[in-house]
Amino acid sequence: MNIQISLILVFALISLSLFLLLGLNPFATEQNPLKKRRLHLTGTKLKITERIAIRFQTLFRQTGCTQKKYLVMTGTSAAGGFLAGLMLFNSAELAAVVSVCLTPAPFFYLTVKSATAAREEIEGLENTMSIIANAYAGCDDIIKAVETYVEEKNRYIPVHLRTPTPFDEFVSEIRLINPNVEHGLYRLSAKIKNRYFAEWVKMLILCYHDRRLKFALFPIIKAMNDAKSMQIESDGMMVRVWRDYLLTAGLMFSVIPMMRFSNAEWFSILTQTTIGKLLIVIMLLTALATAFYVMKITKPVNR
Repeated sequence: MNIQISLILVFALISLSLFLLLGLNPFATEQNPLKKRRLHLTGTKLKITERIAIRFQTLFRQTGCTQKKYLVMTGTSAAGGFLAGLMLFNSAELAAVVSVCLTPAPFFYLTVKSATAAREEIEGLENTMSIIANAYAGCDDIIKAVETYVEEKNRYIPVHLRTPTPFDEFVSEIRLINPNVEHGLYRLSAKIKNRYFAEWVKMLILCYHDRRLKFALFPIIKAMNDAKSMQIESDGMMVRVWRDYLLTAGLMFSVIPMMRFSNAEWFSILTQTTIGKLLIVIMLLTALATAFYVMKITKPVNR
């Protein structure tokens, strides 16, 4: 019975964390259901599974990690969490909860590791957007404008040294896989986490239906340039937030092993009674939920 309650609580909190991470609201009402239905039928908007897949593909591209290596890291985290739970609590139920809570650890690690690569990509993103916007203003063809940038970027780079970017993938997907330009632009926006770029892509989609809006692309690029100074100031704050969070979480859980040696009776009550186990489960789930929250609030200001 205790195992079932623990697993239900773990499942509920992980689901809530994913909803917060992806910015989803299951209770939100759509103002235009006909438009939503049309987008769903045409396959323009990205499905949740497709967004998650693109998220992991972007992480793997930015960190150099492979899917196989990520699965090994996830399995190692789960097994290590189970063993640590057994050693710390002497309880299989609590060890299972620790294992589940440590399963997303590789995702956190890759997310933090990808921050440097993401910033490097964003450094050149403004120039890329300017080139594509200028090309589109001259030819009125989104695909041709992106192809112009890709060709110019790869002009002096040997084939074996070229690194595919989301823009290279966009052109390949449109030409070879799915000719739906709107769907391709949504995928392009999902691959580069930048709110100015997302707004710029939405404007490109509007330009696809009304070319007279193409000159509205340039103010977005200027606003992105103005946000660079804010990003420099926020980088130091993000490091401090993660440091304070890890220190707080470490102090919170260090009480348990200290209690094991200082007061065996209290430790037994905490790890052997139903109320004590429930308290530990709440602590673990709270740590997991706050980790997702910290990851969300420490992302760059322009993402």
